[in-house]
Amino acid sequence: MREILIGLIFALTFTPVNAEDTFANVIEFQEPADTKDLPYSENPQLPEIDKSTELTIYSPKYNKYRNNAYGYEIIIPNNLTLNEDIVSVKSRFESDDLVVEVFYDNFYNTINSHTTLRNYGNRGILKNNEFTITNEYNYSFDELSGHITLFERRKVKTNESDRNYYGTITFVKNTYESITVFMKSSTPLNINDIMPEFKFTAKTETLKNDAVFHPEPKNFDEKTRNFLDKYFINNEKAHFGIFEPSFPFDKSRLQQIEKMLEYNFPVALLYNNFSLPYKTDYMNKAKELGKVVEYGLYTTDIINGREKDITLDILEGKYDEYLYNLAQSFNEYDYPVLFRLNNEMNGEWVLYCSHKVGKDTDLFIDCWKYIYNKFEENGVDNLIWVWNPNEKSFPDFSYNNYLCYYPGNEYVDIVGLTSYNTGNYYKGETWRSFSEAYDHFYFDYLDRFTHPMMITEFSCASAGGDKAQWFEDMFNTIGKYDRIKLAVLWNGQDYDMTKEEKTVSRNYRIDLEDSVIDAVRNGLKRYGDTP
Repeated sequence: MREILIGLIFALTFTPVNAEDTFANVIEFQEPADTKDLPYSENPQLPEIDKSTELTIYSPKYNKYRNNAYGYEIIIPNNLTLNEDIVSVKSRFESDDLVVEVFYDNFYNTINSHTTLRNYGNRGILKNNEFTITNEYNYSFDELSGHITLFERRKVKTNESDRNYYGTITFVKNTYESITVFMKSSTPLNINDIMPEFKFTAKTETLKNDAVFHPEPKNFDEKTRNFLDKYFINNEKAHFGIFEPSFPFDKSRLQQIEKMLEYNFPVALLYNNFSLPYKTDYMNKAKELGKVVEYGLYTTDIINGREKDITLDILEGKYDEYLYNLAQSFNEYDYPVLFRLNNEMNGEWVLYCSHKVGKDTDLFIDCWKYIYNKFEENGVDNLIWVWNPNEKSFPDFSYNNYLCYYPGNEYVDIVGLTSYNTGNYYKGETWRSFSEAYDHFYFDYLDRFTHPMMITEFSCASAGGDKAQWFEDMFNTIGKYDRIKLAVLWNGQDYDMTKEEKTVSRNYRIDLEDSVIDAVRNGLKRYGDTP
């Protein structure tokens, strides 16, 4: 009994933040209103207390955190708050001045290894001149060797603590498994003071579930609320949008496609970055035609002739004027916008991927919140915020897991999905059906998010299979993904940049081959919005 009481006191003291199913909730027990007809039991069964992770007092200054599912134990300062919202990916400990995150990687049956984690993992830092690696060495923690990398960047926040000193310590457990401790601090790191002990332990428990994320109610303007209700809340079947490269600069081709397909696309995709102003004429043309724009914005700019990530510059306030002007433009626009900021952030092909920005997904989240708050301050109420990871993370290390980029329930209205059937033009690519492209992450998202969902862009390339049959199958299949409310067809082409002559590598267009046009037209007839 004494141990139980001590455990109760400790659990109430160290309850993880943002977690709904905490220890205190688990042990709550209420007597039924009427018990006369209930069977009597001398040994009533109480709910089991989760023991997959344990946080206990270690000393006056430190706590001990034990992960019995992944098999490790770490000693960390007791002024850090524990967050286990995505404990399957990482356990996070945080104060104003310090963050410690513990990542688990298992490379079994993957293309990765301990070598790629160490060497390739640091490549992004080496290529970003905003970050500097200051030291790299091996260090023994009670005869357990850890590989340490220290790096830093300039401070960019003036109104709060900026944790700009970084360290990673990677411990190899066996052939496939490793644990990486990621630290960042507002002052230079003293690793022995932050983590005096680390060791591997036996795996004895099954890991608890991650938190489930829910969107929060918003005060949208009337037009935006009506659009959201029609296309995301109250619709029974998915609707379709389109990316047409010439639109809205030239509306004629899209109108031809709509006539050809006998379908009125309610949404059109548009791309932009910070090197370009708000495209007033383009947006007004879309509005005149009744198209809601899926407005993709990248936090990049053209500097000295090269595209550059500007995450740190935005947080430093250097783009406040741009954001103010953008906010005013959205206010004047007075029409719904699907605002998709920094999509596919977990793919290294984008400059704002954490792999290229200090392995620090907090910077992505801070930038997202910074832009969101700037718009809020300026009264923008017609933006529907779309958070859109790629289907897979590249590189596929835990620090780059898509969940690490989730900015919070307040900041996300729609969860976006992106996956293409790329065909097999390039070595290593394979032809995939629509189900093969979407099953593996759609059903994962179902368990994690209660938000409405949309496919922000997708299509099928020509090389490698029957493109018309692929679209026929897609229209027959998409209905089973009942949380997907909108799917945006990407009517474009990719080119092989290794060829001297202009050569199409992936032909995603839906308006060229008669058989594809017929398949898309017939499929769209089942999904409304006909002219």
